Amino acid sequence: SQRYCLCNPDVVQQYHNPDTIFILAFAIILLNTDMYSPNVKPERKMRLDDFVKNLRGVDDGADIPREILVGIYERIQKQELRTNDDHVTQVTKVEKSIVGKKPVMPATSRPSVRGHGDKNALSLPHRRLVCYCRLFEVPDPTKPQKLGLHQREIFLFNDLLVVTKIFQRKKNAVMYSFRQSFSLYGMQVHLFENQFYPHGIKIMSAVPGAETKVLALFNAPNPQDRKKFVDDLKESIAEVQEMEKHRIETELEKQKGVVRVGGQGQGRSGSKKESGARCRARGASNNGALGGRASMDDGYGYAAGEGLKRSTLSSSLRDLSDVG
Repeated sequence: SQRYCLCNPDVVQQYHNPDTIFILAFAIILLNTDMYSPNVKPERKMRLDDFVKNLRGVDDGADIPREILVGIYERIQKQELRTNDDHVTQVTKVEKSIVGKKPVMPATSRPSVRGHGDKNALSLPHRRLVCYCRLFEVPDPTKPQKLGLHQREIFLFNDLLVVTKIFQRKKNAVMYSFRQSFSLYGMQVHLFENQFYPHGIKIMSAVPGAETKVLALFNAPNPQDRKKFVDDLKESIAEVQEMEKHRIETELEKQKGVVRVGGQGQGRSGSKKESGARCRARGASNNGALGGRASMDDGYGYAAGEGLKRSTLSSSLRDLSDVG
């Protein structure tokens, strides 16, 4: 509504109060939702008279001209208002196509990249789909397996690798069953080749402080698919590592600031032997500032402060600074 007021000053002048535009915009959203929501029964949908009645007196006690409201109602009735698809919409479509339990965030994931409440949610504001490919899982690299066995559909996101299996093919869609998922934090990817698996991919976990272990082994159908997938995976891992690096740098800068404030306070109290209430008041002030700063800096999360060099990060990962 603010943007509309800025671009249409002549229209806004027709109303008694600019806030009327905000109220009207909200009413349009409600009308569009009511008119096209499958959860609203046809007999309970908002009629034209209801729409006009709901907006009586909203313009500082005056009514919005009826012809304007009629035009709005008829245009929405003719064509639904739709938002353009974004990266979240794409992830949501993938999530709806996966059936069964989806524990998509492993326990080894960093606390700073965990989701908004539901750890099983795949659709999160920061997450985007990087690529989709078909690989074949390898239970034992020293033993051959039948061609096409253990086929897996792989969804690579900017912070997560999800392994699925085709569950059901429909006329216009494919449903997948969830198999497993791995956080990209601390992940390593290596290539291997032998007489049974000429296009092998080894995915390992190398989280600092934890034991290095093999997460999964795959074989690609051809060298081109392997190269494309491995390149995308390595790039996504590098982005996650870069985010973690900036998070640590920011936390260290905060801690240095806390120590600096505390050191300055101790220097003043030690260099001058002040007595009475003045000295005690200064000490209380310094301690209070230090204690308050420490409590604000507790916990995990990608900091959005001045210490985070956000310009070096891809836009898709910047929202990670708001997760915590």
